[in-house]
Amino acid sequence: MKVFYFLITLVMVNACKTTSTNNADTTTTTEKVTMDQDACPEKGECSTKVLKNSSLVLREDTTGALYPVIEKGDNIVIEYTYLEKGPEGTADGNYSETIHFEVSNSIEKLNLLDASLQEVKFLYGKHCFCKGEAGYYKIKKGSLSIVKSGSELNFNFTFKIDETSQRIESIAKTIQL
Repeated sequence: MKVFYFLITLVMVNACKTTSTNNADTTTTTEKVTMDQDACPEKGECSTKVLKNSSLVLREDTTGALYPVIEKGDNIVIEYTYLEKGPEGTADGNYSETIHFEVSNSIEKLNLLDASLQEVKFLYGKHCFCKGEAGYYKIKKGSLSIVKSGSELNFNFTFKIDETSQRIESIAKTIQL
């Protein structure tokens, strides 16, 4: 089981390196989420990254575990993160959840439900020292609504992961592109 956690950590570090490399024509915008406490659990902080000129690629490691890789592309990748810091002095006490999805630069309006959520590669990640629950999951139950107006992108989603517990279940957010 220690090997599994090592692999997850290695994958997360590798994925971070992939997203932190900005090519000359790739623009990354990080925005602090300002939402009411109902949307972001009170113990944590929420943030949203907008990765323009990118593509979300879903890969599997040698154990069959799923993980995202952000590559240069023609679309917009949205990464929403909830982070809850662990107790001071603990090495593995942090808890976080991430939601990733990819939309076309030319999108104007999109409404997806359940299985069709994979059209945008809707992905949930749980990152914690929680045996048997940490990892990435394709979101297959829920809804996603997106409206793009000028340089604003409004997204609203709700979802449920049957394989694990989750703290974030719905988000409504408007971001600047």
